[in-house]
Amino acid sequence: MTISTSTPTATPSADAYADAFHSGLGAVLVSAAAQVFNPAATDTMDPYLTDAGRASTRVAAGKKKVAMVETEALTGAPKYDRPNGESYYTRPWGEHTDVQVLRKAREMSSYILLYGAPGCGKTAVVEAAFCDQPGGLFTVLGSGDTEVADLVGGYVQTPSGGFLWEDGPLLKAAAAGGVLLIDEIGLIDPKVLSIVYGLMDGRREYTVTANPERGTVKAADGFYVIAATNPNAPGVRLSEALLSRFAIHAEMTTDWQLARKLGAPTPIVTAAQNLAKKQQSGEVSWAPQMRELLAFRDLSKAFGSKFAIANLLAAAPELDRPIVADVFTRIFGEECRPAKI
Repeated sequence: MTISTSTPTATPSADAYADAFHSGLGAVLVSAAAQVFNPAATDTMDPYLTDAGRASTRVAAGKKKVAMVETEALTGAPKYDRPNGESYYTRPWGEHTDVQVLRKAREMSSYILLYGAPGCGKTAVVEAAFCDQPGGLFTVLGSGDTEVADLVGGYVQTPSGGFLWEDGPLLKAAAAGGVLLIDEIGLIDPKVLSIVYGLMDGRREYTVTANPERGTVKAADGFYVIAATNPNAPGVRLSEALLSRFAIHAEMTTDWQLARKLGAPTPIVTAAQNLAKKQQSGEVSWAPQMRELLAFRDLSKAFGSKFAIANLLAAAPELDRPIVADVFTRIFGEECRPAKI
């Protein structure tokens, strides 16, 4: 038997393989991976990479940061009344408050598009901002069946059997210099919405073709359009021509801290936050928002927590109920089932 006394050959390191292609490449690859966690690792790549190849947010030598324009924060009252008698509590929008941003945008004729899940407060903030303002607030609730007449108006039958023209919310808002809220705008056929364009752009007018006697309606000072939509709802369509007419876009979410402040029990708010994370990851399509949390608060007081839990679980989409029930069961410590009579 022959016993080998030779020393085992060492396996080349990853750096060695990399250096075989280009000297120093191994160190660069290690630094590239480490720069996310250690900005100083970027220094070793200076001879090899341009600024675009670095993950570091350092300002390149010789370059200055672009100065940000600062302005005085827009703040107002902490809460405002809605037409239904409820109070709307303002939320921060950058350094401003949301109600004041809406009112300032109206002064500038900068139209706003709000998007978010149903029940998060889109309609509430619009009502709080404009229900008591000059010109009034006019609302259109959009759907796949919304027609031009629902916006412009049409002939209505009188008790005597004749017909009388009645302006729709679009013309009423334009003539009064009021605010038009187009709720669920994404569900309305883009062809129908095209009639709003002339009043939103520099023309500021609309010719009533269905009633030549009504003629051309010009927008009075103060006329303003604001829209809201749930971008994830089935059938939502938003054309580029429409989107380009809204200068300000913002997503509205549920303020969990405010929900607790308004009396929603902490466990159900925690469950809603848990489901909201699952919704973002695509595990479920639904999570309770402010409207559902406040309804849970009221039902708990009137009928008890078990009743409110079963009711909220029944309100969840059928396909999501197993996951929603699991979340509720883990948080409330007992099996949860949807309401059934």
